[in-house]
Amino acid sequence: MLDQWHIPLNKVHVILRDNASNMKKAMDNMGVRSLGCFAHTLQLVVNEGLLPQRSVSDAIAIGRQIVGHFKHSPLAYSRLQDIQLQMQMQPKRLQQDVKTRWNSTYLMIQSLLEQKRVLGAYIADNDLPSTLTANQWALLEKTSIVLAPFEELTRKVSSATASTADVIPAVTVLKRILAKEGDADTGIKTMKKTLLEAVNRRFDSVEDEPLYALATLLDPRYKD
Repeated sequence: MLDQWHIPLNKVHVILRDNASNMKKAMDNMGVRSLGCFAHTLQLVVNEGLLPQRSVSDAIAIGRQIVGHFKHSPLAYSRLQDIQLQMQMQPKRLQQDVKTRWNSTYLMIQSLLEQKRVLGAYIADNDLPSTLTANQWALLEKTSIVLAPFEELTRKVSSATASTADVIPAVTVLKRILAKEGDADTGIKTMKKTLLEAVNRRFDSVEDEPLYALATLLDPRYKD
């Protein structure tokens, strides 16, 4: 591609790539500086963090079954829509999570929480493949709060105005949020701990990368 566009290697400052090892090796073989996709790494951290806490992963699995029920049954969705209208709510579909779509688990949880009353009314007269207990609803609410910073940062670094200078401050903020303990952490402590460990491991050398460090130092927003 560089040859086709007549771009000499000495004109290439850095190439943003995905995190696949073959892509990293290709850039190294070309002799050009490269950085892995920060947003993709964030999502890898989230995927790791949701697995170890069995109670959380079970609640998410049930939520996934509920969403799938309405996705695959037009009749069920029609009944759900009728209840939404009866409650004077804007008809809205539940969102299915997809591994390859960033923040999709967070968005699925949000859609379930938004439709909690509607789903409660639906269950009164209709069957679901599975239902969430009061404790599982509470876990989903707490999980949503923990994942919210990841969603916000992913949107921020995916915008047209995103800069390499945002990476180190973003990682620092995430570490502080995840390290902060509170009474509301009951039931999700393992998840938060795993998320923090994943952030520390995947971004352990971020401050040692000159491209990140120089960009942050030269950005007036982070002058102090």
